[in-house]
Amino acid sequence: MKPAQRILVATDLSELSAAAVSVAMEEARSRGAELRVLHVAASTQAQPDATDALRGFMAKLGDAVRVVPLVRVGSAAEEILRCADEDDAQLIVMGRHGHTGATAVLLGSVAERVARISNRPVLLVPPEAAAHGIATSMGPPPGASRSHRCLRCGARSEYQFCAACRAQLRMFDVPAAAWPPEAPAAGVLGAERIEALLERCAFGRLGCHARGRTYVVPMCYAYEGGVLYLRSAEGAKVGMMRENPEVCFQVDHIQSLADWESVIVFGVFRELTAQEAVEGQQRIRDRLASLLTEEDAWPRPSVIPADDALGHRAYAGGRGAVVGRIEPVEKTGRYQMR
Repeated sequence: MKPAQRILVATDLSELSAAAVSVAMEEARSRGAELRVLHVAASTQAQPDATDALRGFMAKLGDAVRVVPLVRVGSAAEEILRCADEDDAQLIVMGRHGHTGATAVLLGSVAERVARISNRPVLLVPPEAAAHGIATSMGPPPGASRSHRCLRCGARSEYQFCAACRAQLRMFDVPAAAWPPEAPAAGVLGAERIEALLERCAFGRLGCHARGRTYVVPMCYAYEGGVLYLRSAEGAKVGMMRENPEVCFQVDHIQSLADWESVIVFGVFRELTAQEAVEGQQRIRDRLASLLTEEDAWPRPSVIPADDALGHRAYAGGRGAVVGRIEPVEKTGRYQMR
């Protein structure tokens, strides 16, 4: 096996994740590889604290191998995969913890998504690995059922997934006796996670109501300074918001049916004019330009006017564009995760 030159280990800075870091360090030492330790912060506000915490975490690792600390902001699975690609990591190491029983199979979890999507080897480490060593396969524990069939291919297996499927999934398994899994964890999002989701996303659904009629429409947005900025053509939704400025805006990030976050912002719409419209439009333009390319964006970031004194440059169809902001009155959020 060709020695890995770079190993990426993801950590949430908990004591449980120390097992994954310990295994990654041993792998790096034995292969003469550089170890990159990644922590993904929930929001830009949390990034400075996360950086300090990672430095403290790293101070305990010693100097047996060359270690490079990394802090990213965003969705954990997406940032881990992006970092592995950017650094051309030959191995990704992650801890398998956070749930007990059959949920340790990682269905719907960050580690499961990374293992499924990554085109690089992924090593999943249970918390006890540092003390007992790590194995690529697990023998049947006492009392495990011998009549179970693989949930993926139907072959007889003492585990939820047979050896062949485990190899394809690149994950550790748990005894079939632990099936069915526990219900996904669910609850209310805290203020920090609500802000992080609104900052990370740029697409949501506007809800407005007037004259006994409710209208829901998808829209791009920019979130800055605790305010949502929108840009729209003249039409039904703009007319309804002028009549009744009390609106709501929903944003979500869905990884799977059992792993999602959703936020609803209740607020008041205010149409912007003059310099405020120009500044609001520029915020939207900058946000879109950071996400979209010239080929797939419309309106393309390069042609969204930034010099319109009123912010009402007409579309080709002749209808003007309206720039406005939603000033939040209440923000609520919920999540479900395995």
